[in-house]
Amino acid sequence: MSKYRAVMLVIDMKKRDLINNLQVVNATAILRRVGSGMRKSVVDFRAEVVETIAETMVRHVFFRCSVSMIYYVPNLAGNYEKAFYNRTINFCTYLRQPFTDRILKMIYDHLSQRGNLPKRCPIATGTYTFNTSLEGVHLPGFFPESRFRLDVNFQRTRPRNDLIFRSRWFGELRRDS
Repeated sequence: MSKYRAVMLVIDMKKRDLINNLQVVNATAILRRVGSGMRKSVVDFRAEVVETIAETMVRHVFFRCSVSMIYYVPNLAGNYEKAFYNRTINFCTYLRQPFTDRILKMIYDHLSQRGNLPKRCPIATGTYTFNTSLEGVHLPGFFPESRFRLDVNFQRTRPRNDLIFRSRWFGELRRDS
């Protein structure tokens, strides 16, 4: 009788690019290699929120905070051109009803257990952090084993889209049995 071993996707982060709106947030992320053979990547993330982020009504215009998650896999030429997954949601709605986005919930739950991330709106001024290897993140099986780029963007919507924070995360998804 053969044994069945579960196969899990391991996220190996290679590089990150961050752009901040320093009037709202100053975020930093450090990638470190740890463990035997330095095969495991760890992300140390810190965001200093200097302006409260809230859903507000000003002169009959509703301002809200949205988060976009855009996942790319490279084409045969190695370029990240077409999104494999692209989703934008109201972040405050997500914090009130986390099941509105299954993939964001999987990632956000993992990060929240390894740091102190916002749990409700308004997002108060202060420091938010996480420190994780991302090894325990459970992702749906439709994500392919490959290199990837993940864009995570926060912005305020209406009357214009104001950047809060923009990030690009480069890495590799591989099966680890």
